[in-house]
Amino acid sequence: MTRWLLRGCDLVATFNDDGTELRGGDVLVDGDVIEAVGTDLPTDGCDQVVDGSGLVVLPGLVNAHQHLYQGGVRAVPELERALIGPWLGRLGAIVKGWWAAGDFEPDAVQAIAAAVLTESLLGGVTTVADQHYFHPAGTTLPYVEATIAAAAEVGVRLHACRGTITDGPDPDVVQSIDEVLRHCEQLIADHHDPAPGSMVQVALAPCGVHVDHLELFDELAALAADHDGVRLHTHLYEHVDTEAAFHRYGKSPWELLVEHGWAQERTWLAHMVDVPHPELGEMAAAGVAVAHLPAPDLKMGWGTAPFRKFLDAGLTVGMGTTGSSSNDGANLLGDLRLAALAHRTGEPDPERWPTARELLRAATRGSAECLGRHDLGVLAPGRRADLAAWDLRTVDRIGVHDPLAGLVLTGLSSHASLVAVGGRILVEAGVPTFDVAAVAARARAVIPCC
Repeated sequence: MTRWLLRGCDLVATFNDDGTELRGGDVLVDGDVIEAVGTDLPTDGCDQVVDGSGLVVLPGLVNAHQHLYQGGVRAVPELERALIGPWLGRLGAIVKGWWAAGDFEPDAVQAIAAAVLTESLLGGVTTVADQHYFHPAGTTLPYVEATIAAAAEVGVRLHACRGTITDGPDPDVVQSIDEVLRHCEQLIADHHDPAPGSMVQVALAPCGVHVDHLELFDELAALAADHDGVRLHTHLYEHVDTEAAFHRYGKSPWELLVEHGWAQERTWLAHMVDVPHPELGEMAAAGVAVAHLPAPDLKMGWGTAPFRKFLDAGLTVGMGTTGSSSNDGANLLGDLRLAALAHRTGEPDPERWPTARELLRAATRGSAECLGRHDLGVLAPGRRADLAAWDLRTVDRIGVHDPLAGLVLTGLSSHASLVAVGGRILVEAGVPTFDVAAVAARARAVIPCC
C-alpha cells in the first residue's frame, strides 16, 4: 500500500451528509483508506501525485444486483423481445444445456465473471453484489466460489449472494433446502468477512417466493441472524412473483416476507416494479432497502419502478444492472442516463424527475448502504479508498456546465479514466493495469456459442 494524492480535480463529489462538492478538489489516500478530502492538500510523504485535471471524481460505483454468469447469454435472438415467462424458460434451457454438455463448469463461470467484473471496473464500479442462482440438483458445484475467485483476479469487492431455486418447475435445477443451507453455512465459514474494508462478504439470496419454499426464507433469516454482516436479498415485485404469491398464498410478496422474518434491516430487494405503494412505508419502517434496476425493467416491458416514491417513503435506494441476459451489459453509469430519461415519461411534474445527483448518490452511497457497507460509498476521511473518475475534457463532453449532470447525460462512453479499489489504482488514464484482451479471450473460449 502507498500514500498518494489525487490533486486538482475539476470536481470531487463526496456524497457525504452535506453533499459536499469541491471544485479543484484533492483526495489523499493512505494505504486502503482516505486520509483527507480538500483543496491544496500538501504532498508531503506522498509516494505518488496523480494529476486530476479535467476529472470529476466520485466514490466507486456499487452495483447492488447482478448475475455475473449471464455474461455468456447476451443478445440472444429469441430473447430480444421475450416476456418474463418465456425469457426465464429459454434462459434456463440454454444454461442447462451447456451444463449437461459439460460446458458450464466452475472454470467457465470464473472466466465469464472475470470478464463482466472487468467491464464493470472499466465503468467505475468497484463493488458488485452477485446473485448466482443456477445450481443443478444435488451437491452444489463451486460456482459461487468461482465467482469469488474471479473478483480476486480483477481486484473488485464482491458480495457473493448465494441464490436458490428450491421449488421451481424443472427438477434438474431444484435443490433441497438442506443442501442450500449446508452450502450457505460453508460459504459463510470459508469466505465471509464482516470487517470494514473486506473484499468478500456473503449474502443469502433466494430467487423469490415464486420458485422457493417459504420455509427457506425462515431458515435463511435465522442463519443470517447468527452471523455478523450476513445480509438477505431476493427479487420482489417483478410480476412473476406477484402473480405466484397471490395465486398460491392469497397474499402479496411483501406480506409473505413479513411473515417469514424478512422485514428487517438486513434485507434489500431487487426490482420492486409493481409494488403497492402503501407497502413502501412499511418497508422503510422495517429498514429494508431497494435496488433499482431501470434497464432490465424496461427490457422486460414492465416500465419503471417508482423511484421517486421510494425516496418519498424514506427507503434506502441503490442501483443495479441485474444480469447481462436482461440488460446486455454491466454499464451501471449508462443505466443512470436511462433512468434519468425514462422516469420523465408519464410524470408531468419536472420537479419529480430524478436528478443526476440523486441517481449518482443511489449508485454510490445508496447501493453501499443496501449492502450494509458503511465503509464505502462516500469520499471522506476513514472511508475505504474506492473511487472512480471520468475525464470531462473529451470531445463528447464539450459544453458541459454541470460536471455531475454532464457525467450522467452526455458522453459516447462510460469508460472511467481512473479507478481505485482499496487504494490500489487499477485503471489510470483509462488504461487498466492488466490485459483486458486476455480476459475477454478467455471468456469467449468457454462460451459455447461464441
